[in-house]
Amino acid sequence: MNSVLEPYVQGLKISEDLETDIKSFFLVHDDIETLDHTLKVANEAERVAKLYGLHPGKAKQAGLLHDISNVVPVSDMMHVAEELSLDILEEEHLYPQIIHQKLSKAMAAEIFNIRDREVLEAIECHTTLKPQSGMLDKVLFISDKISWELPGEHSYLLDIRDKVNDRKLIEGILIYLNHVWEQRDQLKLVHPWLISAREELLLVP
Repeated sequence: MNSVLEPYVQGLKISEDLETDIKSFFLVHDDIETLDHTLKVANEAERVAKLYGLHPGKAKQAGLLHDISNVVPVSDMMHVAEELSLDILEEEHLYPQIIHQKLSKAMAAEIFNIRDREVLEAIECHTTLKPQSGMLDKVLFISDKISWELPGEHSYLLDIRDKVNDRKLIEGILIYLNHVWEQRDQLKLVHPWLISAREELLLVP
């Protein structure tokens, strides 16, 4: 394991059960909020995967791992990413927190010994999606979004859930991507992967 990750595994004992290990991981770091979100996303990803005929175990695994880098302070994320030799885009330097999806992928491989390429790639783009994304990528991406519990009225999330449940996954994803695009002037960053993914999906018949 890369030494830059050693501070984040102190006190952690890895077992044969990933869900148990993820719970221990976040409890060691006293991050109950991310743990609660993680379990919701994992269960939702498992459910959605079944709707679309995907491997539910892989989807749940990706959900359990997608936000493990949240234990790294945002101020340290770029340094850790650089030490792990991650491919960092210029835009990500402007908004370091967005690198957490790539960091979670690296930490899943390094700490939890995940080798499944589909699971790792889904983790890597769970916040932004990416062009030429696979079905597991899409399932984790949308499961992350519809698991949010945001204050106030967010009718677009209800619309997304309806589309997902009606087996109209692309339409549901586009509701979210269009929502982000419409707010682009108010956001710190619209990630280039998200822009490309949206442009690609708009062409899907």
